[in-house]
Amino acid sequence: SRISIFFANSKTVLLWNVCLLLPMGNCLGIPVLTTGIRRYTTASNRGFAFGLFYVIMNVAALLSGPVVDMCTILHKDKNNAEADSNDDAGSNVEDDGALPEWSLTGYRIVILTGIIANVLAVLVAFTVREIKLDDKQQAPIAAADATNDSNSSSKTTPSVSTFQPLKGSPTQILRETLSTPSFWRFLAVVMITLNIRMIFRHLDATLPKYMVREFGPSTPKGTIYSINPALIIILVPIVQAATRDVNPLVMIHYGIYISAASVFCLVISTSVTACVFFVVVLSIGEAIWSPRLYDYTMSISKEGREGTYMALSSAPLFLAKLPVGFMSGYLLQKYCPEEGERNSKMMWLIIALSTVASPILLTVFWGYVSKKDEDDVKVELKDFDDENSVTEYMADETPFTEEVNESSNLVIQRKNVPSASSSRASNISDEDSKEVV
Repeated sequence: SRISIFFANSKTVLLWNVCLLLPMGNCLGIPVLTTGIRRYTTASNRGFAFGLFYVIMNVAALLSGPVVDMCTILHKDKNNAEADSNDDAGSNVEDDGALPEWSLTGYRIVILTGIIANVLAVLVAFTVREIKLDDKQQAPIAAADATNDSNSSSKTTPSVSTFQPLKGSPTQILRETLSTPSFWRFLAVVMITLNIRMIFRHLDATLPKYMVREFGPSTPKGTIYSINPALIIILVPIVQAATRDVNPLVMIHYGIYISAASVFCLVISTSVTACVFFVVVLSIGEAIWSPRLYDYTMSISKEGREGTYMALSSAPLFLAKLPVGFMSGYLLQKYCPEEGERNSKMMWLIIALSTVASPILLTVFWGYVSKKDEDDVKVELKDFDDENSVTEYMADETPFTEEVNESSNLVIQRKNVPSASSSRASNISDEDSKEVV
């Protein structure tokens, strides 16, 4: 698609590629990236891996601006000169939508950089192995055994196995996914965080026009915008390394409160300083919660169905982008017009109230979205002679103590059973207690 855009000399060809072929390629490729991170990582390092993935995306965002400037400003040709001297951007386009002749412009060089990146990605894709890691470290009992037995260190080493994709018709896959209770809780989280994710659309579309209209065209809007990816590159590895054992949903809960609070900086003050604080606070919140959303998606999705979860979770976000664009245009026209009286604080207050609904709703529905399915609780019973001994052990009146292992999302239940309480307790390790997971 990018090659076709590069050589396109017709508006019709350009629109077909931009509106159809390029989105199809993105839909096929983007979900696979996050799925691959799950395949190649363990529960203990997956959060950091998604953080690194998020950092790389922001490095690309940070570098894209200078690359575009180099291609469009430094590359001078006759088409650029004509474009600079004409207010009408379509002055070189004929009635049938075709250009008089093909020429290498600065914008075509921008597309060429994308083509080069795509070719390199294709070459890398041929080296990818279809594998998965069996994370043995997720079993607390195995980890404890490994601690007690120096010869069992292999138990904590993830084993590599060939991944066999789950097969089924689209209808069967969809029915299976929709019948899973955890999917509906996941979808609830996606819908609740929809408003908070719209802040980034306002960062792209609303903030630049607001700064130009309030503070003039010489405002360093590009520099202010670049604060976001720069802070993400710095903060995400630190935050992810420090909180890798914290449940992703907990990090999402705290992070979106910070991101939602960022908009109120622009409600309080109409100044360039307020814009800087808005981007800084937004970036801090984003570094906390946004990479963990990928982690949460992969942790809650069934193995072999990650792509389905990613697709169904992304659909509401892309559908919501259109009304946000209309909202941005309407608010700018009404409260921050190019000429006339402005009331920009009211515009940002409306945006702030729409985004703050996300963290509040997540708090209200926390009991539902953080609930664990019975399938999420793994049970492992060892050292019992038969089923009757298991039943007798579980019927003991000694209460269980419960804790949640954040890294593996397992509910761990323990209880101590005195060895004299049952004639069948002779197999209990250390002769006085037994741990059940």
